[in-house]
Amino acid sequence: MEGLPVSKDRERSEREKLRTLSFKEKIAYIWEYYKYYIIGGVIGIVLTISLYQTCALTPNTGFVLTWSAGPIESEQIAALTDILDNKIMGADSNETSEVAVFFTVNDDPAFMSNYFQRLVAMLSANSIDMFILDMNALVTYSVNEFISPLDLALGEIKRLDPALHDIIMEEAVYTMYGQAHDENLLELTAIRVTDSPLMKRLGFDPAFETYISIAISTHQLDRTIKTLILFFE
Repeated sequence: MEGLPVSKDRERSEREKLRTLSFKEKIAYIWEYYKYYIIGGVIGIVLTISLYQTCALTPNTGFVLTWSAGPIESEQIAALTDILDNKIMGADSNETSEVAVFFTVNDDPAFMSNYFQRLVAMLSANSIDMFILDMNALVTYSVNEFISPLDLALGEIKRLDPALHDIIMEEAVYTMYGQAHDENLLELTAIRVTDSPLMKRLGFDPAFETYISIAISTHQLDRTIKTLILFFE
């Protein structure tokens, strides 16, 4: 085998080795050397299917809020959706709202690569209007500029109801925004809703810190403002 490139020599050696192994031994051998690729592929497939199932919107979906925070029960999803339909969409609207549950942000590179690809695709298609987030997701979304700063929305709330604006501003959260900004430059990116009146009515556990933000891609400013108000009425 002299003169063969090392990679071809190694490939031929591995093929010869596999021929001598039993089926069970072949499976163990492949798993030992390729398990990280296999795990990454499985995570990508599961994430794709999950996001498709939770975010494949019907044609008349007019407002989408994604949940990437603490635990949420199916009954709470249904209750929150009903409230959004009645209070935000309006009884006479032929559009509906959607509460889509996302995976929470974690430290797995393969997982997050697929996560961001799907999230960016949905934002590019204007398929998300608001986020419900935990702090880890909030910081990640803010640095990647998936979130729109809240100054415009809160300015409109102040015009409509100065007293309510002051209550909401008590829960204002400032985070780093974008990757090229000075570390001392913070933006108003979220409102803490952990123990807001709506979260209490829906029975969410206040042990899980929860925040609401506006998606950078939304064209539903009026509805996002109404939703912010809804959490504190």
